[in-house]
Parts: sequence; C-alpha cells; structure tokens
Amino acid sequence: MIRLAVAGATGQMGRCVLEMAAGDERFTIAAALSSAQSSRAASMLTVADRNMAITQQLDAECDVLVDFSLPSGTMAWLEVCERRTLPMVIGVTGHQEHQLRRIHEAARAIPILHAVNFSPGIQAILGLIGPLARSLGRGYDVEIVETHHRDKIDAPSGTALVLAEAIAANSGRASEQEVVFGRQGRVGPRPPGQIGVHSVRMGDLTSQHDVHFAGSGETITIRHVVHSRAPFAVGALRAAAWIVSKPPGLYTLNDMSVHP
Repeated sequence: MIRLAVAGATGQMGRCVLEMAAGDERFTIAAALSSAQSSRAASMLTVADRNMAITQQLDAECDVLVDFSLPSGTMAWLEVCERRTLPMVIGVTGHQEHQLRRIHEAARAIPILHAVNFSPGIQAILGLIGPLARSLGRGYDVEIVETHHRDKIDAPSGTALVLAEAIAANSGRASEQEVVFGRQGRVGPRPPGQIGVHSVRMGDLTSQHDVHFAGSGETITIRHVVHSRAPFAVGALRAAAWIVSKPPGLYTLNDMSVHP
C-alpha cells in the first residue's frame, strides 16, 4: 500500500484528494500537510470519519507527496522531498519562472510529475486541439475564456496557458507575441493570428474552459466544464501511484500513457 502525504490539506483540492485517497485501496494517508505560508489555519481535519492532525512538517514515513498548496509551498516541499528522496506530484499553478526552474532542478534528484490540470477531459482536449488548430490555420480567430471560482489566486489559469501554447505551436503563431490577455480601450481591429485569453472569477464554479475558433461564416467551440473537484483528485492519485516506481526526472501526464 502506498503511503501518501498531501500538501495543501486545508484547501479544497487538498481535502478532495484526501477524501478520494481514503476510499482508494491503493493508498493509506500518511500525512495531511499545511504549508507555513498558508493563510488557512486548521489543526484537525475529518476525512472519511477519521480525525487527522494537520501539520506543517512531514515527520511520518511516506512514499509520495501530492502538492496542491501554493507556489511558495511547492518550493518548501521540494526541499523536503529532495532531502528524503520522495517522489512528488505537483498540481499547483501560478509558478513564476524562477520557481519553474527550481522544479526542473529538483527533478534531477527525484521523480516529479507536474501538471496544470489532472482532468481526463482536458487531457483529451489537449490531444485534439493541436491537430484542429493545425487544420484551421491562422485564418481562424482564437479566443479562450476560462472561468473559475472567486478564490482562485492566479489568472489566467494554467490550463488556459497550456491550451494557448498548443494552439500557437500548431498553427504557426508565436505565442509570446500573439497571445493577449484581455483587452481594454481602443485596441483597434483584431490582428490576424492573435489568440485572446480571458479570465472570469465568480461564485463557486469549479472550472470551465471555452476555446473558440471563428472563421468566415462559422464558429467552432470546445467547452470543458468540471462539476466537482473529483476528476482532478482521481487524476492526481493516478499520477501518485504511477510515479512511485519511476527514476528521477520531470514527467507529465503524457508520460503516463506513453510509459505505463
């Protein structure tokens, strides 16, 4: 049985992972962790009728750590995992460039799977979006609208950025120059090839991503709506079970299908 530690236990995603793990025969919960940087103070958590302490240190023996904390929390748990040679699954978004470089550096010593979205539906869309963008080419206007709950701290979502990168890479666009994040004022006519990315934050909506391809006389829209956090938790646990046997390196969800 895999001994699992979950960082970000006081957040909604961390709680969901713990709840799903409690009913998964592959796992036993070794630790529920809250980073020192977390603003949500809690000392106890009830998961599947079990009361467990939330700690800021990983003292228990475990086999893998799943991180749904904060970008700063990821940096702290990377050091712990390096020191203990623990595999790590990172589901945090909003990392800055120097933090992403730190993740790459740590992957030389430990296996790390980093994904911005663990939903099987999004993974399927990412497999389709490249060929579609390549087929339509630069002649179709592209707009991405992502909607999340009011408490999400980064914008745009990591998923929206990955979608924009996939579209740019497959349709002859330069993502750095041709992706714009929102529009304001007298921006003039829409430049050919531009990809617009827009963020909406409201209520308790978990996650929605709409990708629009608009050409002359037609529009193609791909929509993905997540009704609960369960798909993310299931995907994260699948990643945790997969990575425990892998050598050091930086992995993605694609590696799980290519190298089962």
